[in-house]
Amino acid sequence: MQRLVVVVPLAEGAEEQARELLEQGPPFELGDTQYVRHEVFLTGSEVVFVFEAGDDEPATLSVRAADPSFWRAAAAWRPLMAGRPRIAETIFVWERDRPA
Repeated sequence: MQRLVVVVPLAEGAEEQARELLEQGPPFELGDTQYVRHEVFLTGSEVVFVFEAGDDEPATLSVRAADPSFWRAAAAWRPLMAGRPRIAETIFVWERDRPA
């Protein structure tokens, strides 16, 4: 499994606005991407986006510059951010073997 984790620091007091944006869902159709799983975690100070792709796919976030829905969503996030998004490196993963 390939994983991409993006951490977005939130400005103070932006948690509820971030929650509202997240509840609208992603700004693109996940079924049209290489991802097999997507999760979003919210704390009082950051949002963590986790994208997982199959073993055969690189976990890179590809964005089409011509897609206006993506850029509208990015513009909505800008005032909520306390800094630049950053990529988190996976250091440790443990997974129980699943019975066949």
